[in-house]
Amino acid sequence: MEKIKSLLLPLALVFAAIAIFEFGARYGATNMRAYAIASELKFPLSIYAQAEANMDNSSKEHFTMLIDKGIAAGAMHRRIWYLERDAQDALDSLLSYALQVRGDAVAERFASMEASEDMPALNETKLAEIREALAEAKSDLVDKAPKVVEQEAE
Repeated sequence: MEKIKSLLLPLALVFAAIAIFEFGARYGATNMRAYAIASELKFPLSIYAQAEANMDNSSKEHFTMLIDKGIAAGAMHRRIWYLERDAQDALDSLLSYALQVRGDAVAERFASMEASEDMPALNETKLAEIREALAEAKSDLVDKAPKVVEQEAE
């Protein structure tokens, strides 16, 4: 028993170090993923916003699918409580623009989507979470956002 007691403290320290490392890695990866989602959404969104009127239907559908998936990923990711302020701001600014460009079409796409259509891996509970996150993001970033006139007055 004495041999085991002498090993408990070093073993506890090793497990504590592993837990601290895991938390730090998860925190850093979460913030980097927020930046990645924002940068991944930026390119197709800028192309879509500039050339929407000149696109044929198949190109428009392809770009809207990419943008809508990026918006859904960003809306789900912005709900993480330990997201850093800068990463949150980068994600929120691009999501705000994306939601203004796409309007209510994003919510309509996920509201009408069934699990077997575009994303077979999604079930009804995951779709409900995505719809809820989209509604929350639209409410926070578009509906409750200060208008340009109000920002200039400040």
